[in-house]
Amino acid sequence: MAAWDELLPRLRELADLQSAIALLHWDMAVNMPPGGAVSRARAVATLEMKAHEAFTQPDIGRLIEELSGDDSLDEVQAASVRVIGHDYFRATRIPPDLIHELARVAGAAYQAWTEARPAASFGIFEPHLSKLVQLKKEQADALGWEGQRYDALIEDYEPGSTTAELAALFDALAHELRPLAGAILDAAGHRAAFLSAAFDTDAQRRCSQWLTEALGFDMERGRLDTSPHPFTMAVGPGDVRQTTGIYEHDLAFSIYATIHETGHALYDQGIPDAFAALPQWKVPSAGMHESQSRLWENLVGRSRAFTDWLLPNLKEHFPSQLGTVDPDEFYRAINHPQRTPIRVSADEVTYNLHVILRFELEQALMNDDLDAGDLPDAWNEGMERHLGIRPADDSEGVLQDMHWSSGMFGYFPSYTIGNLYAAAFYERAEAELGDLDDEIRSGSFQRLLDWLRREIHGKGYLYTAKDLGERVLGEPLTHAPFIAYIRSKYSDIYDIKA
Repeated sequence: MAAWDELLPRLRELADLQSAIALLHWDMAVNMPPGGAVSRARAVATLEMKAHEAFTQPDIGRLIEELSGDDSLDEVQAASVRVIGHDYFRATRIPPDLIHELARVAGAAYQAWTEARPAASFGIFEPHLSKLVQLKKEQADALGWEGQRYDALIEDYEPGSTTAELAALFDALAHELRPLAGAILDAAGHRAAFLSAAFDTDAQRRCSQWLTEALGFDMERGRLDTSPHPFTMAVGPGDVRQTTGIYEHDLAFSIYATIHETGHALYDQGIPDAFAALPQWKVPSAGMHESQSRLWENLVGRSRAFTDWLLPNLKEHFPSQLGTVDPDEFYRAINHPQRTPIRVSADEVTYNLHVILRFELEQALMNDDLDAGDLPDAWNEGMERHLGIRPADDSEGVLQDMHWSSGMFGYFPSYTIGNLYAAAFYERAEAELGDLDDEIRSGSFQRLLDWLRREIHGKGYLYTAKDLGERVLGEPLTHAPFIAYIRSKYSDIYDIKA
């Protein structure tokens, strides 16, 4: 075990560097003044390069090689070596100068995006995006790929998945979802107006704080703030940061952004501290992480049991706006589907169609079938094809997401993977625990959280995402549980036959 004892302190040093980088990113999104963008991008780029250089030292490769065939390793150590080996192989293929340039350009691109989005001006962002696209192509080519260049980028978020595999899964989903969504949207009518009343933003912040704690988030080991785009970031064990969005005339957004990010944060807080400084102190895929946010946001948060519990509590925060609203009205309003151009505001019926559009555009960019400068037109045409609407401007179109400004090409498919896992996991949880509605209606979420901690959170990176999913579900991931869930729920709400 001498090789392990030599490798472990190296991993701890790398974990410390990554923790510092994460904290700088969090501060950039939450606290940093706009004038600090250039110097912050330089600082992050320097640390990213240092971390890359430390990880790609030949001694690390030698230790991985020694440990790869060591039968004396325990389960955690063997999984660590598997994951480190995967990451080391990829990291050593990327030149340090490219790592530095990607971090530098992404830092500047994010700041440009924060200016371009409120101005609805793609022109502000386009030069940065074009450079990022070119750099991501260089990264993918350095990593190597067999099927499509996009495969190399997907591997960062969904290890072991390919473009062709995901395209087949998404095509099967879309084939059933489009007609089902059309029938539901046609029956939905207009959304109730009470959720668009004026809701004091400070009261919304207090409500979000209460809600995240009610769901089980430990404020002694994390915090909640606001940012232009809600996100969750694990700075390190015992320090999980989440943010939400607050809009005066959109109470539902802050509620469900908070629930969504709390789902992510509960996962991070559920990873055992024993995995600190090891690869296990993260999750096997972005889609697995997304499954937890979508499970809490939709399968729990938009259920009739949950809205029955939530409404009386919201009335305490907002008595004048919600005092006369009854449970039926509230449930239907929270679950009202509509053709919206904004992904983060999309309902669970149409959300995956937003993701499929981005999946198509990212492939086109990486395959040299689309130039970054042509994205607004391609985006608007795709929105019309998938959802039957066109954005009013670039702010609610191509500029709405932060992902591309951070260089996160390949991440979007994880959202739909997460939705499919969420429906399947909740179905499995109820099969094992029994109907959870009575507990949820009383505001008790602990038994469900305990099941998720036991089956998913506590496993860390012991298994690949596909292996973990099959261990929990007993079969590979399919779109069937999600379609069954949507069909059952919305047929009941609107009495449709679809």
